[in-house]
Amino acid sequence: MRRIDHSAGAIVVLSLVLALAVRVAIVAPSAFPLNDGGLFHAFITDLLDNHLGLPAFSSYNGASIPFAYPPLGFYVVALLSLALHLPLLQLLQYVPAALSLASIPAFYFLAIELLPSRRQAALATLIFSLLPRTFDWLIMGGGITRSLGLLLALLVIRQAFLLFVRRSAAAILPTIILGGLLVVSHPEAAMHTALTAALLYTWSDHSSLGLRRAALVAAGIVVVTAPWWAVVVARHGIEPFVAAAAAARADSHSPLVGLLALLRFDFTDEPFLRVFAVLGLLGLAVRLSRRQFFLPAWFVLLHTVEPRGGTLFMMMPLAMAAGSCLDDIILPALTLDGASQPATRQTASVPAAAWLGQILQGRGQALFLGFLVVYGCLAAYAVGANIQREFTLNTHDQKAFEWVRVHTPLDARFALVTQALPLRDASSDWFPALANRRSIATVFGMEWVRSADFAARIELNSTLQACAHKDTECLKSWAEEQEEPVDYVYLRDDGTDSRTALGESLAISSDFELVYSDEGLAIYAWK
Repeated sequence: MRRIDHSAGAIVVLSLVLALAVRVAIVAPSAFPLNDGGLFHAFITDLLDNHLGLPAFSSYNGASIPFAYPPLGFYVVALLSLALHLPLLQLLQYVPAALSLASIPAFYFLAIELLPSRRQAALATLIFSLLPRTFDWLIMGGGITRSLGLLLALLVIRQAFLLFVRRSAAAILPTIILGGLLVVSHPEAAMHTALTAALLYTWSDHSSLGLRRAALVAAGIVVVTAPWWAVVVARHGIEPFVAAAAAARADSHSPLVGLLALLRFDFTDEPFLRVFAVLGLLGLAVRLSRRQFFLPAWFVLLHTVEPRGGTLFMMMPLAMAAGSCLDDIILPALTLDGASQPATRQTASVPAAAWLGQILQGRGQALFLGFLVVYGCLAAYAVGANIQREFTLNTHDQKAFEWVRVHTPLDARFALVTQALPLRDASSDWFPALANRRSIATVFGMEWVRSADFAARIELNSTLQACAHKDTECLKSWAEEQEEPVDYVYLRDDGTDSRTALGESLAISSDFELVYSDEGLAIYAWK
């Protein structure tokens, strides 16, 4: 009978407690979902208005966006809203963080399969739970799909390991079911999971039986996801998926640049020292020196093939490499005699339930683990607090959106000058959903529109934001290039005491009339 490893269990529980505390400390003080989520709020509202049937188009921003995005996360929130009678905004604030928390035990069970001991798996889980990149974009309002995608990706990769490495026929059906859920959750997560499964097959199986099983799983996933993709294809053809793939390429760099970016090793979003990144790098180097190539190959593959979303999934091999580095190199070096042996599946020198106590009795080891926990909590909270402070709508934004919804015509068109990056602009994302008015330069959702040039739309938005530091002539020149006129200008200052150059110019221009003003916000009607 397998001995229960109480030490590993204690570390996993500690990881969950710390991760929960960090997420609550970040999410709870906010009065609004973190950063993005406006597009998904509109999608969920459309589902509810259509009695949970899949609409042909979204109402978001009046842009005729095909309802082609994988919808499982939207259905989860919609059903929770109906069952619990909770507002969508509250669910978008907390559900992504809860799904992000659920990825921690899922990671542990995957790490058990890929690492030589539960000890290393537990240490890797502790690092995974505090790595900012494993949760910062997942606990946002728009993280409802990202967090669900990561959770399902971890579960599917474990099943793929059982299928191709353990060669278990019993894993076929769970892989089909979980893989189908993954495909209807998040497109990038599905792609990175498929890449990992292909690597597992190539690395460990590459048999004709394994290939037949892989084909059976792929066919099964196609069948179980047909109720979604068949409806979309029947309505819109494959154009929305082609557009989304082209948009992803427009927002990514080339594989060569991706390989060069590996030299920076700046993927973890750590705001201080890159402690976890360095541990992971050392762990990957140790793996290479021991001719254990799977984790390094997995890490490089994810970043090289699709760098746009690859950094999140690269945290899986990175955290595992960091956990093995702790166990193999760092902690043994911190003992008084440096004689501790790294844990392997065959090592039985320390009882499974006692190794944590042995580590804590060593002063150097205990101090270093304590430093990692304190550092990890502070780094994770600092990243989350920055998202809450810099990239989340505040009460002034919400009041302005409500004023727009009540006091402007339904067909009013707005130019939002927020000085934010096109794909990191909470005002631009939430404005169409909450104000129910059209924002001409908003790019969110347009990646699914085949007729839209996504790269050109990003450039269009960037050009508009550059007008914040110029006068109204810049704004007029920008408006002349649009296919539709601008009725209002929504100006959001950057938080400094002085008004922007555009704000000064708008205030004295006879072509614009100030109709709304609040702290850091101004709305001008274009006369």
